[in-house]
Amino acid sequence: MSLKSRLLVYINSLLLITIIFGLLAIMVISQKNIRDEILSTQSLAVFAIENGIQKNPEFYLFQEDDDTFGLSELTELRHLQIQFINSNGRVIDETRGDLNNIAQPPLWFQNILGKFSSSIPSKKIEILQRGKIIGNIVIKPEPIYEYSEIWEQVNLGLWIMLTFFGFVNLIIFILFSYMIKPINKIIDGFEKLEDGNYKASVSKSNILELNMIGRKFNSMVGKLKNSNYKVHKLSQDLINVQEQEKKELARNLHDELGQVLTAIQAEAASIPNARSKKSQNLAAESIINLSKNIMLSTREIIKNLSLGLLDELGFEDAIKDLIDSWQKRYKRIKISSKIDASALEVISEENQPHIYRIIQEALTNIAKHSKAKKISIHIFHPNRKNKIKIVIENDGFNPNNINVEGTGLMGIRERVNQIKGKININKGKLFKITIELNVKE
Repeated sequence: MSLKSRLLVYINSLLLITIIFGLLAIMVISQKNIRDEILSTQSLAVFAIENGIQKNPEFYLFQEDDDTFGLSELTELRHLQIQFINSNGRVIDETRGDLNNIAQPPLWFQNILGKFSSSIPSKKIEILQRGKIIGNIVIKPEPIYEYSEIWEQVNLGLWIMLTFFGFVNLIIFILFSYMIKPINKIIDGFEKLEDGNYKASVSKSNILELNMIGRKFNSMVGKLKNSNYKVHKLSQDLINVQEQEKKELARNLHDELGQVLTAIQAEAASIPNARSKKSQNLAAESIINLSKNIMLSTREIIKNLSLGLLDELGFEDAIKDLIDSWQKRYKRIKISSKIDASALEVISEENQPHIYRIIQEALTNIAKHSKAKKISIHIFHPNRKNKIKIVIENDGFNPNNINVEGTGLMGIRERVNQIKGKININKGKLFKITIELNVKE
């Protein structure tokens, strides 16, 4: 059910309940008024009859050959049925209004209102003639006139309420159709956003709540657009990193392995032409040393490509091996490290490869893009035991690159986000990367 239909149902239900309670209140009040009116009229009729008989007994004098008893003077007393019943039980005369000229209400309406009026007892007046009881005047309640008047009022009220119903529904329909336009614009904006249109926006609304929703929507679209741009850029950067790694791998294979293999080939070719046993032995020894270099270089390349070293050495030793290998490769830079073993122990196995790659990427980034002479790596527990910090500093910061963040730093940020950590990069006198990670002990 739509919001418009739901609102109409709620309002109409409320109005209907109000009408029902209003009708019930009218009926309750009417029942009391009818009872009071009938009792009052009944008392008046008793007084009129008794007083009339006393003052003018001949007026009511009953004749054997006459079918009336002089009740015609009491026809103005509505709400009552007055009968003269002789001693034989036959109705000789009666007065009753013309019921043909009134609109009788439905029986269910009469039954509801008659609950009170029906409980009013009839009045009897004995009629004496020459000392003999010739019959009784019976005064019965006859509330049909009041029923008719109340029904006319209720009918009029119902028509008025139905008209009011229609008017209210029309007003609600018009107003809600006007109010729902901003909602339709918001829905249209979501549909555009679903199709990947980040230019979607919602215009300002005169309705405060819808205007707030529109502002939040526009803000969300802006953030999604920015996030989408970052994701696209990151994807492109990752592709570039992959290509760069392939080129670096090819270069390493060419520079480190290719040259050594060329030297081995040259040494092997010289053996048949060697003039002495000593020359042959020197060539063979050279080939052995060159083969060892190939093995070391190959191991270094595999280490950079695979993290099997973590399983082989353990996390702490793998970190130390990474630092030692890097130090041997870049002897111009002095590395100092302070690693708290207890801090490494609380890092989950799931996050260990990420921490290893973060340190590896940071060292690679320093070697490529800085002129650092000193590097410090500190892994420790801060004051709060459920956290660890990784701090990597170097003195090779280039002020010209203060607003430049390459793929290396972006890769570090991405890995930190993956492990739900926090990263802070301080480009001050020292280039400082601080990573904070929640852990469970």
